Amino acid sequence: MIVHRITLSTGILRKAPKTKFALIDVVNLNRTANRAVTVQVIDWSTGSPVPLKVSPCGTKKCTVNVRPNKSVFLFADVSKVTFKYEVRITHQEDRKLITNVTGVTNTPFTPQVGDTVLQSNLVRIK
Repeated sequence: MIVHRITLSTGILRKAPKTKFALIDVVNLNRTANRAVTVQVIDWSTGSPVPLKVSPCGTKKCTVNVRPNKSVFLFADVSKVTFKYEVRITHQEDRKLITNVTGVTNTPFTPQVGDTVLQSNLVRIK
């Protein structure tokens, strides 16, 4: 069986002033199969891509395994991003795997207007 991996992008987001973290929520609604999800967060403020560290990996490209019928979250500190950033998510093509991206403040992690991109608005890139 051939596994098709896809990459989705938020496109470039203009960072809201109070946004401190890019939060990526992933839910695997498949009841039997694990799914590997890779996340990258890129600072585009200078016009050139600058990869940021993504947690929980602490690396510039973070891959996590999402167990069946479970959800996980990943995040990147975007507090030093001056103007704009992008989130890219790569995973096996599966309609039962859903990802949403939200720009949030420090605790209590309040979502910021303009920094939320739902699964249906992510752009597939090749």
